[in-house]
Amino acid sequence: MTPTRPLLCILVDAFRHDYLKPSYAPYLSGLAAGAGSRRIRPVLGYSDSIRATIFTGAYPDQHGYWMEYCLRPEQAPLAALKVLAPLDALPSDFIQRGTKFVLSNTVARAVAKRRGYAQLSLRHFPFRALGSFDWTLKVPMTAPGALGMPTLFDDLSAAGVPWRYLDSFTDGRRQVLDGLDDLPTDTGLAFVYLHHIDMASHSLGLTSPLFRAVVRRTDALVAEVVERTRRRLGDVDLVVFSDHGMSVIERSVDYSDLVRHPAFPDRFCFALDATMVRLWFFDDDVRLHEEVRERVSRGAPGHFLDRTELIDLHLDFSSRLYGDEIYLLEPRVAIFPNFHSLLRPKAMHAYHPSDSDQHGIFIAPPDERLPDPVELVEINALCKRRLGLATPSRPPAPILDGHAYA
Repeated sequence: MTPTRPLLCILVDAFRHDYLKPSYAPYLSGLAAGAGSRRIRPVLGYSDSIRATIFTGAYPDQHGYWMEYCLRPEQAPLAALKVLAPLDALPSDFIQRGTKFVLSNTVARAVAKRRGYAQLSLRHFPFRALGSFDWTLKVPMTAPGALGMPTLFDDLSAAGVPWRYLDSFTDGRRQVLDGLDDLPTDTGLAFVYLHHIDMASHSLGLTSPLFRAVVRRTDALVAEVVERTRRRLGDVDLVVFSDHGMSVIERSVDYSDLVRHPAFPDRFCFALDATMVRLWFFDDDVRLHEEVRERVSRGAPGHFLDRTELIDLHLDFSSRLYGDEIYLLEPRVAIFPNFHSLLRPKAMHAYHPSDSDQHGIFIAPPDERLPDPVELVEINALCKRRLGLATPSRPPAPILDGHAYA
């Protein structure tokens, strides 16, 4: 099966809705003026959970994926490095990060190759906790059967529609452009991911002249992507969107004293994401629960997500993979040190999706009648409409076990 007209999807990471003006992004502003634009509302989560939602057309509590790493001690690939737990007491966070950076590029790579992971990293996990955490997926999301249900790419392959996914973060700008020049002429979908604005937001902040220059260069890169795709495939349907917006960080908070708690990680465990604290408790000691919860609440403005809110946010999982309790910070406050960021972030996302700074952009063909804001799950259905694919009903997702679904 070959669609009557190819589809080009461009995902511009972290392009906030209010960047869409000629002084920031002249090309995208022109596209929006011609085709019409809407905001896009993210799910609560980071870019990987957002991409999983876009790719499947289902919410996290349906496809089963939310965070890059999860609590799965029986499969923890880096558990042997727990012997380095005394290094958690080093007074210099910089030295700790440097040690983990070296280990991530040596030992973790060797373990990943031996155990079949596409990649592994220590990030900034406490050494004491390395026996608790596993990478949620072993393979990239675009791999066949990677998630708890078929992705857009799985459905295209099943229908015999050729597709290509090009990623500027893993491949680089030159390889993305060369990949477009080499697209097979029967390609049905070209999906291009551009990471530059997200990286610049975190490292430079949103008011830096250098950040504005990155936005303008990315805008020009979008124009080049469109031009090269049209040169190769002819007239294409074009959909351009971002996965989320971004908030300026005005205050950083430090939860690293939790690492030194005598009950960690045997009686409770935690994950420090940049905007969330996730907790697991392993016994029924009410006093310990209250003590840890109080410490988390005192550390930063925010709130614990109750069951009603988890259901509303599509995060009411049946397993403990991602946390027994989740504390979400208020916008403009971020956790540092956290388990992911190498440097202190100057801007951050993954706050509550109702915050307008978290909203991105959505530009689609003018004949598409979509609400404002657009929900992420609607992108999958739009792509299938444009490509002439049926939208199948989705069965409940199995619990992800680190392997592709059967």
